[in-house]
Amino acid sequence: MIIQILMVVFIMFLLALAYNLWTHLNKKFLIYSPANNVRLQNAMKFTAILLVIISIIGLIILIFANKQANFITLVLGSITAAGFSIYLGNIRG
Repeated sequence: MIIQILMVVFIMFLLALAYNLWTHLNKKFLIYSPANNVRLQNAMKFTAILLVIISIIGLIILIFANKQANFITLVLGSITAAGFSIYLGNIRG
């Protein structure tokens, strides 16, 4: 039961991150301005959409699959967030 609760919290975190990325497409995002950087704006859109898809898959896994299958959601969500963070860290200017 505790794993299911923690997975719901993780999925909500992924959705909150996707919402934050999507709503800051034309606003200041951390120290960057996505409105002036098309590549960053596209990366933010792609990451937000990918996080929503992973969240939907995670909910399906949570409802229909066994506990061990939740590892798929954890890995995909973590790799996606880490990949965007690495991209963000390598932006020049």
